[in-house]
Amino acid sequence: MKYKLSLRAEDDIREMFRYGLQEYGIAKADEYFDELHTRFDLLSEHPSWGANYGHITPNLKRYEHKAHSIYYTNIDEYILIVRVLGNKQDPARHV
Repeated sequence: MKYKLSLRAEDDIREMFRYGLQEYGIAKADEYFDELHTRFDLLSEHPSWGANYGHITPNLKRYEHKAHSIYYTNIDEYILIVRVLGNKQDPARHV
């Protein structure tokens, strides 16, 4: 199985990278970016790993990675990464 990013998830990741670059430098920003994409690959292989967040949107799952949560859903042959939000952000408002 593979994964795809929604436009909002792409924006989330771009913003995280920009923030990481400003706060921690290029090496740390790259490392975090790579870690996220590794998690996306793992989730595409094991989509059941995420916690059920269907109370927000049907079939939505959440998987935590450090200071962020990955929100995704299964769509036939791939998972769709819907958003990547900070752990303090309210998913009901942002998903």
